[in-house]
Amino acid sequence: MKNVIITGSANGVGKAVAQILKNENLILIDIDNVGLEKTAKELGENYYVCDLSDTNQISKVISKVNKQYNKIDCLINCAGMWISGDISKLEQPIFDEMNTLDRIKRVIDTNIFGTIAMIKSVFPIMKKQGYGQIININSQSGVMCEPPFPIYNATKHSTNAFRKAIQDDLARNNIKITDVCPGLIQTDFYNRANNPLPKEIMDTGLTPEDVAKTVKYVFDLPHEITIPSIEVRHIKNY
Repeated sequence: MKNVIITGSANGVGKAVAQILKNENLILIDIDNVGLEKTAKELGENYYVCDLSDTNQISKVISKVNKQYNKIDCLINCAGMWISGDISKLEQPIFDEMNTLDRIKRVIDTNIFGTIAMIKSVFPIMKKQGYGQIININSQSGVMCEPPFPIYNATKHSTNAFRKAIQDDLARNNIKITDVCPGLIQTDFYNRANNPLPKEIMDTGLTPEDVAKTVKYVFDLPHEITIPSIEVRHIKNY
């Protein structure tokens, strides 16, 4: 049984990943204390409420995890925030609300800093134990540039670049890292950003379970086999 940290595990893809890895020893992390507690109780796992944009909260959680567990086999970064809007359309009420400077900073802090901070925080643990695995839920927006989502593209390209920059260094320490890059997913990700997508578009998306199955495929590979990145999309969504 492996010790696995899953961020963003209160709902959506993170919850689906937790469910498909329920036979492992899970450490669930999310800012949504209500959803997180519910998921943790359903699966009978430990959980920690944490805002991944907050350095103090991350440090405290990792310190607690490090004291409680003698090893961390895998980190799965699922936490993220959605933001949309062409820069020329930001005067429109929906995009103006979504693209305030404070919210842009929060998206950047969650999507980029949160991912980097979690990797940096578990690296010393994995280095000391002599092995480890990291899986990031990235996005097709980290592989291609989609003009209506400039800030979201920037965050996902940033974490993609970070993964590429560190993967050789991690490998020298027997730690492998993979970006799973899904297309559209049928979750409330967009609703939580007050940017619901039309049903006909959502119907072309992957389910959270589809993405979780991809994560499990990567998770189950022999340790000597690594996939730097893997794209997955619904056949109707190209």
